[in-house]
Amino acid sequence: MRVAILGAGAMGSWFGGRLAQSGTDVQLLTTNKAHRDAINTHGLILEAEGSRTAVAVNVYDPENIEAPIDLIVLLTKSFQSRDAMNTVAHAIGETTYVLSLQNGLGNSELIEAFLPRERIMIGNTMMPVDRIAAGVVRRTGEGITRFSSVISADDPMIAKILHAFSDTDINIEHDAAIHKAVWEKVAFNAGMNAVCALGRGTPGGIGAATGALELVKQVAAEVAAVGVTQGVVIDLESVNQTIEFACANHRNHKPSMLQDLLAGKRTEVDALNGAITKFAARGGVAVPLNEVLLTLIKVAENSLLSGCDD
Repeated sequence: MRVAILGAGAMGSWFGGRLAQSGTDVQLLTTNKAHRDAINTHGLILEAEGSRTAVAVNVYDPENIEAPIDLIVLLTKSFQSRDAMNTVAHAIGETTYVLSLQNGLGNSELIEAFLPRERIMIGNTMMPVDRIAAGVVRRTGEGITRFSSVISADDPMIAKILHAFSDTDINIEHDAAIHKAVWEKVAFNAGMNAVCALGRGTPGGIGAATGALELVKQVAAEVAAVGVTQGVVIDLESVNQTIEFACANHRNHKPSMLQDLLAGKRTEVDALNGAITKFAARGGVAVPLNEVLLTLIKVAENSLLSGCDD
């Protein structure tokens, strides 16, 4: 199977690197020239639990993707999806699938502009990975990855994906209830990512700060209430356990929203807290915490992107 990782940042590089290491034909696609140059010079460096491995893997600017492609794993920021998919549209054939492992809601609907719904898969990953430097990514803990077809839980591509990952250390499984899993990660991220970003802290900091852990859980509870109006009943107890696990075991991981603000970049808040506030308005559900976090992240974005942050 020929796989292209569209959005080879920290997570995309880890997935692509491990697949390439196990023998899958992989193309990493990123617009980050420094990252590409470092990989071409030294290989992709994967660090985990004291180990450091250099992996030889093809890396290109997305417009230079080499067709044919069996599977595109989409790991760009949600707001980058349309532009990214446009860049590789010429390589999407009649049998190409796209698997979105992106954060937030609404990703599959956007992908439908580029290929039929029956060849779209969605999922998420709870594995924490940080980019340490150009060409270097580090896994900072364990976490499961779940996925499924948008339409059919019996699609043959599911078995092919599971087989491709079987010789890697990535814990991936098929989840027929993937929409529930996606909403549960949104419940996790809406509080965890936003609070870490605004507090310039990590999950360990949330666990140590008085009231912070309870705040993140209350944000998740708002997401759960909104989910019910959309026909999705999430396991809030499981989400809270995941939040507690992250605070205890992913103590030093920098969530993507924090990394984006630190780098003066736009965040994915619109696909997380922003999406929740929109669904809440339609369903008549009060989500004051999500509204406040959305507003504060937007203030931080506007200040940083306009150069007002000291």
